[in-house]
Amino acid sequence: MNNDNQYHEIAQGAIKKLVELNASNKWQENGNKPCAMFKTEIDGRVASKGIDKVKFSIEKVISFLEKEESLKLINPMLLEIKSLYVVEDKFRVNYMQYKGIWPVDNRDFVNVSAKEWQGNTFIIATAACNFPHPEVKSVVRGEVYVGGYIIEKIDENTTQVTYISDADLKGSIPGMIKNTLSAKQGEIASKIQEAMVKGGY
Repeated sequence: MNNDNQYHEIAQGAIKKLVELNASNKWQENGNKPCAMFKTEIDGRVASKGIDKVKFSIEKVISFLEKEESLKLINPMLLEIKSLYVVEDKFRVNYMQYKGIWPVDNRDFVNVSAKEWQGNTFIIATAACNFPHPEVKSVVRGEVYVGGYIIEKIDENTTQVTYISDADLKGSIPGMIKNTLSAKQGEIASKIQEAMVKGGY
């Protein structure tokens, strides 16, 4: 596929953007439940960050997060995830559909993701791409500017997971509701411990 380089560039750009966004000094505290929560405004959107400690080794956390079925355990609103295109060790294009909270329609996303080690930190980053996948009737196609996980070893049995989401849900959602929903996305970090226990890790 001629677009391999394009998808690879978007995925590598997502890693760079995720690291830079995490290090931004513009994050504001947004409570400590269910984990340490932060939010910031980017071009009129609200981005969210959650940080939690997981009582598993970094190797087990990475192994868990790399599996597609794990994402449904973390987020029950995720109705469907499927790989559309994969170039091993470079990038993966995924389709994901999430259940909307009434009266909001379901949302779906077509994203490219990549992963890499940076020193002792493991990055999984994702961003929207233009991979051709048909839109679904009554489902609104959203856009992920950048999202993903920053995974850091604390000790042999403790890992810090930072989850960041900067996305536009699109569609006709009132701005206040959209911002409230967006600000909660960081809560995903708090779901990993329980999901790994349930998953038998």
